[in-house]
Amino acid sequence: MKTTFSDPIRFEMLYKQYFSVLVGFAFQYVENSDIAEDVVQEVFSKVWNNAKNLDIRTNEKSYLFGAVRNACLNHLRHEGVKREHASETSRQGFIEQEAFLEMDELQEKINKALDDLPEKRRQIFELSRFEDKKYHEIAKELNLSVKTVETQMSRALKAIREALGSYLLYFFLLSLVFLTEGCSGRI
Repeated sequence: MKTTFSDPIRFEMLYKQYFSVLVGFAFQYVENSDIAEDVVQEVFSKVWNNAKNLDIRTNEKSYLFGAVRNACLNHLRHEGVKREHASETSRQGFIEQEAFLEMDELQEKINKALDDLPEKRRQIFELSRFEDKKYHEIAKELNLSVKTVETQMSRALKAIREALGSYLLYFFLLSLVFLTEGCSGRI
């Protein structure tokens, strides 16, 4: 898909439109506002420098959110490696590193599942999940009935569940381990 990231005017518009939102999104991962800003700035820098070589299979907004998410996960993985070197006996560091590797694999499966959705269904899903829009807002924006939006969301979620298969149970159990460790400091 041809991108407009190499167009300076369009790029500046996207930067102004999404920078703050992406910083908030990144903060959910890294839990530090300075790091979140650095991650988003680095993503925009890489996008600008590599604009002509990018092969984007989704819209610019989805691409930016995915790039920021991946950059945050890479940052967290790097932090996990630093912690592991600081304390090789730390079981927590090992679990986190394994989890992030699995998360990357899961993210690839999610991206593939989203790419496989029909365009309108993916658009409805992204508006609901990435922009937190209500079904009636999506229906109004896309000139559809609320029932159509509900049906398309149901089909999108079913397709994603099927694509992820056993990963859902694995990550549910993994999240329980992290919650238990986070609350008690140990398993």
